[in-house]
Amino acid sequence: MLDSSIMLIVKWFVGLMLIMMMVAVALFCIQLSDVNSYKQQVNYQIERHGGLTKEAAANLKDYSEKQYQGALSVKSDQLNKKVNFGDVVDYQVVANLKIILFNLPDVEMKFHGSATSQVR
Repeated sequence: MLDSSIMLIVKWFVGLMLIMMMVAVALFCIQLSDVNSYKQQVNYQIERHGGLTKEAAANLKDYSEKQYQGALSVKSDQLNKKVNFGDVVDYQVVANLKIILFNLPDVEMKFHGSATSQVR
């Protein structure tokens, strides 16, 4: 009789841990999907400002602070430089993602992207 009670408790514990892990993975994937919308915003700023100028970088920093609590940032060799019409600007989005529900360190991931300047 005691064995069945212990097994029942173990089954509930394992089941709840699996549910928590699935929820944590789902929340991580939702955070990961935010990178695509931020990359689109970076592309818009590059197209509108003729590169990753100081104004574009400031706009992106403000956008990241407001929308993503500063979890996303942009790096580039062409940062704070205006480029000619049609030039390609390569950049890297750095994402510091938190693992929710578990006390684990933040995950840093880097995503590459590029956009073309549309300012003459």
